[in-house]
Amino acid sequence: MLKSLKEINQFLNSKTPNSFWVIQKYIERPLLYNGRKFDIRVWAIFTGTDEVFVYKKAYVRTSSDIYDLANHNNYVHLTNQCLQVHGENYGKHEEGNTLPLHALDEYFKEKFPNYDITVEKDIKPRIKDLIIDTFLCYRKQLNPNRRKHVFELYGYDFLIDEDFRTWLIEVNTNPYLGTPNKYMEELVPQMVDDMLEIVLDPLLPPKSKPPKGNTLNKIFQIDR
Repeated sequence: MLKSLKEINQFLNSKTPNSFWVIQKYIERPLLYNGRKFDIRVWAIFTGTDEVFVYKKAYVRTSSDIYDLANHNNYVHLTNQCLQVHGENYGKHEEGNTLPLHALDEYFKEKFPNYDITVEKDIKPRIKDLIIDTFLCYRKQLNPNRRKHVFELYGYDFLIDEDFRTWLIEVNTNPYLGTPNKYMEELVPQMVDDMLEIVLDPLLPPKSKPPKGNTLNKIFQIDR
């Protein structure tokens, strides 16, 4: 982590000319969940026909320790499952450091009853806009050979600050599909099944399939 403009310039001057780097400012005042940092993981699918789908049932990932800027322990600041699982307090507060998204609505009602904040009304619209923005920024590099019948699953990580603004942290290829608790044991297979229904069933229609509502919501498509 670089802490001054001088350190940033020294770092960049040591790298190959014309190379590309992402500079990201740390958000010092995140909204906390019972005193701990959290983020929201959202699955999104991009298809070869320029469609963007978002899985409706996102989930919350929590840190193991109380948030404190003076504490440089990664278990305080990073909510990645692959990191938190190695911490001594992993699972102390929530099984698998994971919560369903609706837990945030319950938390908002309890801690901020006067603000009328909901995930559906105040958080999800911004999440969808940011996903579309990243798709438009990078779509020409996603499938440069214009191959047919391709798709990719991404894991988007979002943070909410103390003013309830939503920020994109990063976008992950090959996102985590582990099942650290009972909620995720149900969520992951359902998402995979719905994903295959969208990308595979049109090519290889199943002989029979019980009707159900797909939980992947198409939020964007470029008309050709």
